[in-house]
Amino acid sequence: MQSRASVLIDCMPRTAFEFIADTDNDKKWRSYLTDSEGHAMAVGDWITQTYEYKGKSKTVEFEVSEYQPPETLVYVMHEPTKARFVFHCRAEGGSTRVSMSMSANLSGPAALFAGRAQSEADKLLRTDLQSLKTALESN
Repeated sequence: MQSRASVLIDCMPRTAFEFIADTDNDKKWRSYLTDSEGHAMAVGDWITQTYEYKGKSKTVEFEVSEYQPPETLVYVMHEPTKARFVFHCRAEGGSTRVSMSMSANLSGPAALFAGRAQSEADKLLRTDLQSLKTALESN
């Protein structure tokens, strides 16, 4: 499963990158997130996040696998499934194009719902990026 989305935000790339990389900001723009701990300041850092959706809660861990300010930040999730989350920030005119992509290897029972998971992931990325735009442009 792969999903991609982008949004144009009225700020500089470094501002967008630093906001995304600061886990204290996660609840301001990430859907269903109830807790975020850890740091995204270097390759090898770990972040623990708890999400709640439809009354169920799940805690997952992400490893920072790429950290190239002010352009690229990549998180990798190893369990319960392998997934990769990529954030790109690049200048476009006087603004920043923030792109977010997610890829995951769905297997077992989850693979039976790949179509629905794809649809939900597409919607989630668009929603989160719009929330990111609102958060950054209101500062």
